[in-house]
Amino acid sequence: MRSLIGALLVAFSSAAWAQVELLYVAAADCGFCRRWEGQYLQERKPKASLDWSGVRFTVVDIGTFRARFGVNDAPAHLRPGLAKAMEASGQLSLSGTPWFALFVDGEVRVHAFGVNAFETRIQPAMRAALREKAPQRT
Repeated sequence: MRSLIGALLVAFSSAAWAQVELLYVAAADCGFCRRWEGQYLQERKPKASLDWSGVRFTVVDIGTFRARFGVNDAPAHLRPGLAKAMEASGQLSLSGTPWFALFVDGEVRVHAFGVNAFETRIQPAMRAALREKAPQRT
């Protein structure tokens, strides 16, 4: 019985870590953010028609598009991956909204600024990550 419980805990923790998460950085005064939200969100959550059920969706509102967004502005669970990605790109903080980062297993796979970049870079990468994480059929 103890080994079964241990196996379930390992499986659960691995499944919890093996996730796809979209970080969306918005601002109250960002017209482009409202446009993106109108197209992709319903009641501040992804529209059901998008089939993002396998994606954890996180929003950070930085107040104004003039504000900068740094690692410490991100939710605590995303900070390690974001810090690594920002360090690799030589950035201490970012400016401009909407800004998106796609995390796969805690690491930033791709990040981009703007609605067009979401559609051409983030969304295709998110679909690919969801296919990777889909249960394999035998």
